[in-house]
Amino acid sequence: MERINHRTFKDERGSYTPISTTVLDQKWEQCSVSINDEKFTFRGLHYQTNPPQTKYIKVVQGSIVDFMVDLETGETDYIALYDSDAVLIPNNKAHGFLTLEPNTIVVYMVEGEYNPESEHSIVWDTNKEVKRVVNNFKQQNPLIISEKDALGK
Repeated sequence: MERINHRTFKDERGSYTPISTTVLDQKWEQCSVSINDEKFTFRGLHYQTNPPQTKYIKVVQGSIVDFMVDLETGETDYIALYDSDAVLIPNNKAHGFLTLEPNTIVVYMVEGEYNPESEHSIVWDTNKEVKRVVNNFKQQNPLIISEKDALGK
């Protein structure tokens, strides 16, 4: 998993981040914004099989630990991403993230149309590496997770 850093320019008005399209040579079908009010919010581990989806994940505000799980080998990678970082998730990987700060905002672009019939999820704590990393960060704090993600539906 390789971190992509997009330099953010800040001044009294706010910030501006140009995103290089050379790393984004895809046909993007969707752009989504995930606003996470609470620290230790977990989203994922999601993937789609028909069509498989490539994802571009960009942290706009806050920080996350981003996870990707190879669907064939089960190999798990993770990386900390901050507010000028991004990562490209290949279409043969399940994806999820854990917020490390309240009010974390993540933008992600998706290649491949959404198909609810081929949407899948891996329960986060069935993956030993994801479980270890999540538990290390959240320690005794409660994990905020949807029922759908907690059950892997």
